[in-house]
Amino acid sequence: MRYFLLAVAVVSFTVFPFVPADAQCSKTWVKKKCIPKISPFIHNGQMNSTMLREGQSADLSLTVYSGQDYRILICHDEVLENVNFKLYDSNKKVIFDSRDHDNTDVWDFKVKSTMQLRIEVEVDKNEYATNGIVNSGCVSILVGFKQ
Repeated sequence: MRYFLLAVAVVSFTVFPFVPADAQCSKTWVKKKCIPKISPFIHNGQMNSTMLREGQSADLSLTVYSGQDYRILICHDEVLENVNFKLYDSNKKVIFDSRDHDNTDVWDFKVKSTMQLRIEVEVDKNEYATNGIVNSGCVSILVGFKQ
């Protein structure tokens, strides 16, 4: 019986800490916290979200169309302090780097010709953390357009 209780305790501590993290990255979280920030642009309907830890990154490919105005919004949990993003063209040339713009979480732009873009989101490590804990949280990439 003692071994059974020990096994239940180990499973509880290894499984349950991840449950709230997954709940934070739900469609409801994105709809409530992120989509209102894309206004006055219209959300394209795609929810691209993932859980990231400090030091991790994620990519998203996107086709943008000629003559269209766009907004890229990076929405993230407050526990993640330094979230940056870059946009690359199909030749891997950096078009936009949020680090060059006071780490903004949004960029508005007009497309002259239809092209493929790659959005790279990176969560910087917290160099000042003294407790050894690596934070993780939801990061969502949203795209909006004007009609």
